[in-house]
Amino acid sequence: MLSKKHLYLFLPLLFILLFVTIAALYIERNNLSAQKQFKRHAAIIANDIWALNQDGAQTYLQLATQEQHYKFLGIEIPEDENFLYVESPPLSRLSSFFNHIQFIGTRDLQETILYNGQPIGTLLGEQYIRVIFPLLNILVFLLLVLVVVVFIMHLYLNRRVLEQQVRERTKNLEESERRFHDLVNLLPEMVIETDLKGGIIFANEKARTRFNLDEVEQSQTPFFNLIDETTREAARTYFYSALTNKEMDLEEFTVLCPQIVTFPALVRIAPRIVDGETTGARIIVIDITDRHRMQEQLHRDQKMKAIGLMAGGVAHDLNNILSGVVSYPELLLLEVKEDNRLKKPLEMIHQAGLAASEVVADLLTVARGIATNPEVIAPNDLITQYLETADFQQLKSRHPLITFETVLDPDLWNISCSPIHVRKCLMNLIINGVEAISGSGTLSISTVNIETTENINKGKAVLNKGSYSKISICDSGSGISPHEIDHIFEPFYTTKIMGRSGTGLGLAVVWNTIRDHGGTVSVESGEQGTTFELYFPSVRQESTPTSEQENWHSFTAQGQTVLVIDDECSQREIAIKLLETLGYSAHAVESGEQALEYLQKNSADILVLDMIMAPGMNGRETYAKILELHPQQKAVIASGFAEDDDVQKTIAKGAGAFIAKPYTLTQLGSALSDTLKR
Repeated sequence: MLSKKHLYLFLPLLFILLFVTIAALYIERNNLSAQKQFKRHAAIIANDIWALNQDGAQTYLQLATQEQHYKFLGIEIPEDENFLYVESPPLSRLSSFFNHIQFIGTRDLQETILYNGQPIGTLLGEQYIRVIFPLLNILVFLLLVLVVVVFIMHLYLNRRVLEQQVRERTKNLEESERRFHDLVNLLPEMVIETDLKGGIIFANEKARTRFNLDEVEQSQTPFFNLIDETTREAARTYFYSALTNKEMDLEEFTVLCPQIVTFPALVRIAPRIVDGETTGARIIVIDITDRHRMQEQLHRDQKMKAIGLMAGGVAHDLNNILSGVVSYPELLLLEVKEDNRLKKPLEMIHQAGLAASEVVADLLTVARGIATNPEVIAPNDLITQYLETADFQQLKSRHPLITFETVLDPDLWNISCSPIHVRKCLMNLIINGVEAISGSGTLSISTVNIETTENINKGKAVLNKGSYSKISICDSGSGISPHEIDHIFEPFYTTKIMGRSGTGLGLAVVWNTIRDHGGTVSVESGEQGTTFELYFPSVRQESTPTSEQENWHSFTAQGQTVLVIDDECSQREIAIKLLETLGYSAHAVESGEQALEYLQKNSADILVLDMIMAPGMNGRETYAKILELHPQQKAVIASGFAEDDDVQKTIAKGAGAFIAKPYTLTQLGSALSDTLKR
């Protein structure tokens, strides 16, 4: 198929070839016609020539010269070669011009004159060849035909081009519309178009799925029916304001799903304009449930951080005060006999001090989290160990109508954790579950492996993708009300009688412990009871071997020297008495500066170093200066505060262990013994 450009080149060539062919045929036909006509003239004048009628022949030849455009005509007979000669009148100016430029040529003609078959003379002539004028007429005609053909071809080709353009633009439009619908359907937001009254005329796939709309329903559902009654009127006002071409910001409304489930959403409405007229509205609906959940989580974390900071300061002071309550009774018990009437009161004071220190430990967990060196533990072992303790047996005896069940996965993955804190979480949740059951009931403890390939919402918390060892504690109690369940992990929040059955720290400790282990805790509660699920990141390592419990007699010394560095006078006195009981030679100073001064003149096998000392250097700075004097100096950190960054940095410099105040003889002796052996 010729292109438009090639076709326009071909038509002139075809026109020239056609004109040349027609001209050649016309000229050939004209020559034959001239020969026939000349022969006819010879036949007509034969009688006049035979009769030697010169006048008759001359009259005919003059007429023939004028009509047939002969330049001249002449007759020769045997007796007279110039028998008759006739010339044509002069040519017109135009014909003369064409003759001059050879557009009008001449042809020589000769024909024998016969009379009864016998030659009697010869007709001679020269005729003007005037084919230029017919050829010009033919050329003009052909040009007109060519113009008509070119015009028709132009219309035909333009029509084909237009049809092709229409097809391409239709295809592009369809592709653009398909691409638009694909992109709109890929959006995570819900996209809706409505008419001027709010009737839905289009909804993307996300909106159709979320609101359960089909092609028929969406044309019959008003947009306002998707808004909860609490914010419907505000949405209606926002809708009609947007139709006035007013620039509208995102607004938050409560959106209603077909299952009568509401969720918060940001809505943006803009007018839909066609041919300059507003024909409806385009609406984007963004589900912000996750954002609300994150804001609630952030608010909860900020609240717990603020309460934790306060609790941390209180815990530090309480630990210093409790040191005397824990340590002095322990020292006195070493001196009284079994039958002494003060033995039991002293034991009660000592146990009360230890119990109080546990509460303070909970405060520190809330304030600073956990910072002990983790161990690889089998969660099933932690559960079994707690269920075998005397504390659990006492709890079980106090609630004989409650049935305890365990469903432990034998292939449960190990976790890297602080065993003390995880055991405390189990104890807190089991005690809460037991106290939630009135009369008879069931409390079950189960474990299972969980592996997720995507993030999962677990109530108010989010479980990130990964492998987890899950511990579930489920009770058949009365459940927790929806209002209370939002606050149960806050410090000091409790529904129990404060000071009698709870401190308000149990679940706060659970929350902080799980978060510090990189896990997630979720809770589900209803009339059938409450279930707490603890998700700990799992590890594929063998469990850390556990050491057997030893008493302080196993850690007695042989007179090694200990320097106690503490700004509290009572703490220095308690430390010296405990150290002397353990068999150490003890000396005490009240600041880091005094410790440096002492060690410039003396030496100590080991330091017992407080971390927070004011004014002056703190424990970390003091230990760094001491290492400049004695690079191999050993030390044990003793603090009433949590194991924070300063403690970790001091341990990294060479300190052997950390013990929390108030400490017992066994704890102090174990830490010193282990550090000295290194």
